[in-house]
Amino acid sequence: MRNKLKPPTGKADLHIHSDWSDGSLSIPRIVKIARALGIDAISITDHDTTAGWEEARAEGKRQGLEIFPGIEVSAFDPDTGRKVHILGYGMADPETVETACRPYLEDRQRANQKALSLIRAAGYPLDEADTLPYTGKGGILYRQHIMHALADRGYATMIYGPLYRRLFGSGGIAVVKSRYMPVEEAVRLIVDCGGEAVLAHPFQYDSLGLLPRLVEWGLSGIEYRHHTQTPERIRLVRKQAAQYGLFLTGGSDFHGLYAEKPIPLGKFHAARPS
Repeated sequence: MRNKLKPPTGKADLHIHSDWSDGSLSIPRIVKIARALGIDAISITDHDTTAGWEEARAEGKRQGLEIFPGIEVSAFDPDTGRKVHILGYGMADPETVETACRPYLEDRQRANQKALSLIRAAGYPLDEADTLPYTGKGGILYRQHIMHALADRGYATMIYGPLYRRLFGSGGIAVVKSRYMPVEEAVRLIVDCGGEAVLAHPFQYDSLGLLPRLVEWGLSGIEYRHHTQTPERIRLVRKQAAQYGLFLTGGSDFHGLYAEKPIPLGKFHAARPS
């Protein structure tokens, strides 16, 4: 990385989710696994929250692993209506970031509580108290938590499968929309709080075409190593990064059990391209 953040040395996985948002593992377990895998540095980039930063710093220090403070803001482009995820690293004012993101987390909670009521009305005896053991330290209910509770009760054998598609797929009976932060606000928030804004997985939501505007608002990096990237996509991202003067990052987008496909921690990392 450039500017405010020193480049990571060795193997760095800079896109990881913990049980402070929609990951299945705690930060201590993530750090322990990263150490065992020979990873030199990680960033916990939980969705729309910096609440796990202190735990991550303390655990990194205790286990001897370099920690980059991070976040993934779940934003959207008002012009197209498409999702655009923005990673943020090294914010000097995480409290302001947390305050700005809080209304969107609360709306996500409302939406998933409504989804839970629709699931119960469809004949699955599950209430909010039943999901509490799954929500982790963040306390926000995600679809993955609902599915985990249903699987433990025998209604499914996996998080993502036929039941998930029935409930949350296109036209699903429990789809409830929630609000997302406008992407310009997300980028400016990270930059104004002293951090570096990075475009996450640019092909997952077809957001590469937004680069000129994102750079204008203060974007300084782009994620080029991610499980949604192909060699051709990586070449295109590197070309765009050179054109706009952006640094390159990478990460596994690790969610543990709550991932749609098996992506081991550290499989995609921020090694510099040759």
